[in-house]
Amino acid sequence: MRDLTKKTIFLMSLASGKRRSEVAALVADHRHLQFADGFANVTLIPPITFRAKTQSASRPCDTWTIPALSQLVGLEDDRLLCPVRALRFYLDRTKDDKRRGPGSQLFLPLSPDVKTTTPNMVSRLICNTIFRAYLGDDDPADTDNARITAHEERALAASWKAANCVPLDEVLRTASWKNATTFTSHYLRDLCHQQEGLYSLGPLVVGQTIVHK
Repeated sequence: MRDLTKKTIFLMSLASGKRRSEVAALVADHRHLQFADGFANVTLIPPITFRAKTQSASRPCDTWTIPALSQLVGLEDDRLLCPVRALRFYLDRTKDDKRRGPGSQLFLPLSPDVKTTTPNMVSRLICNTIFRAYLGDDDPADTDNARITAHEERALAASWKAANCVPLDEVLRTASWKNATTFTSHYLRDLCHQQEGLYSLGPLVVGQTIVHK
């Protein structure tokens, strides 16, 4: 359950390109989470009481639509990277949890004694997932603890999306940035040194877009 929770939060964070606070605020009921026919995608609607960091009081929360990989890939290894598939497994595994109910958070704390998932919890799970991915690597050049942050996953999601020729205004809208300077000055990453490893993964969902890297 611990590994499934971490994997699902990691894939959904990458697939949405949203902040940790936005991921923590997601709700599991049918008004806020809707699967398309054939599970081709999942639509997530943040609760009306939540306000994102750059969201004005008069503006409603953005609706997220996360596409699935399952219909595009034939190999099981590729399907394991599908955020919609992971979310379906996660919801099935947690459906009998006593904390599930009307308005319950989408992602439940790992400890049954903890009632609320916080943004800091989301960050810790993302960072732990990244760190564990490099265990056993002979030369984990980019895994200095100081560089493993939830913000870095968000930066890579936006950078991958931009590198796949998605218009800049869509990149900004997905990440809830008001101007391009925020992205180009603080989040844009050079992916050239990562290309060999990325191409071996197959398609990914980043920032609500399927990219083939």
